Amino acid sequence: MAPDKHDYDQMYAAPTPPPWDIGEPQPELFAVAERIPPRDPVLDAGCGTGRLAIALARMGHRVHGIDASVKGIAVAQRNAVREGVDVQFDVVDATRLDRYDLRPRTVFDSGLLHGLDDAQRRAYVDGLEAICPPDSIVYVLAMSIEAGMGWGMTSHDLEQPFATEAWTDIVVEPALILARPEKEKIRLAAHLLSARRT
Repeated sequence: MAPDKHDYDQMYAAPTPPPWDIGEPQPELFAVAERIPPRDPVLDAGCGTGRLAIALARMGHRVHGIDASVKGIAVAQRNAVREGVDVQFDVVDATRLDRYDLRPRTVFDSGLLHGLDDAQRRAYVDGLEAICPPDSIVYVLAMSIEAGMGWGMTSHDLEQPFATEAWTDIVVEPALILARPEKEKIRLAAHLLSARRT
C-alpha cells in the first residue's frame, strides 16, 4: 500500500509506532545536518513525531516542524517538551505551503514527497518555491523503487518536480531509509536529493 493511502492520525494514535517512526532522526538526513550546518530558520517538512526537528533544535537551530497529522504534531509537541527544546510545530497541508508564514533557509523532507501523488508533488514543490528565499537549500530523502516495497521513486521521479528555473545545483545520490515494521530496524534503498533555490 502506498503511503498516501494511510490514515496518519490513526497510525500515530496507535500503541505501536508507524514503521517510519524509528525513535531517532533518519541517519542520512541528520548526517547532512552535521556535515553541512543548516541555515536558520529550518523547516522539517512532514516532521511526524518531530525526531529530526528536535535533534536540530538541540544543535541550536531555530526549527519549524509541519505535518498534516494532528496526532503526529501532538506527539511531536510532547516529545519537544520532554526533551526541553523549543520547536514550533504546526498542522500544515504541504500542498499549500504558500499559505505558511515562514521563509526557511534550509528544508529537510524525511519521506514526505515520496508519499504524494504527481499532482500533490507538483503543488508541494511549487509551495517550496514560493516560501524559500534565494540560495536556500532543500534536502529530500525518498524511498527508491529498488527497495522492493511495491512503491517508491526513481531518481528521475524525484528530480523531475525540481527541474525548473526556480532550482539549481540539483543532485540525487543513493541513500538508505531506516524503518521498523516490527521490532527490528531494516534498511531500505532510497534517494537523497539536494536542490538550491535560484
